[in-house]
Amino acid sequence: MSSNQAYFGRPFRAYNADRRVWLESTFRVELIRNGIEKAGSINRLAREMGYRSRIHPGWSVRQILVGEQPFPYEKLLKLSDYLGFPIEDVLRYRTEAERITESNTNEALRKHGLWCYHIARMRMR
Repeated sequence: MSSNQAYFGRPFRAYNADRRVWLESTFRVELIRNGIEKAGSINRLAREMGYRSRIHPGWSVRQILVGEQPFPYEKLLKLSDYLGFPIEDVLRYRTEAERITESNTNEALRKHGLWCYHIARMRMR
């Protein structure tokens, strides 16, 4: 059996894709901004979401914020619970990775007052 074959009866890639959630830029930035405001900092928000790095737990949240990586479903669920926002409503803003662009991410960051996270260029996924 290859690494891309059955994983609990489902192909591994399909299972992994279901566990990774890309959100539209405007909603993603607003959701994380609300989390940062409630938690007090990006590092505290990351700890609320379950990240446990001792040096910089907020790095993964920053990567998600600027569109470099998707939300792991479990972390998105914790964030939606933390903010009191139903996960069904969050998943309405799900999109494909190809639709996340540098321009729409930067526009959303400026719109929501997170211009300090402005990205000069994105890496190719």
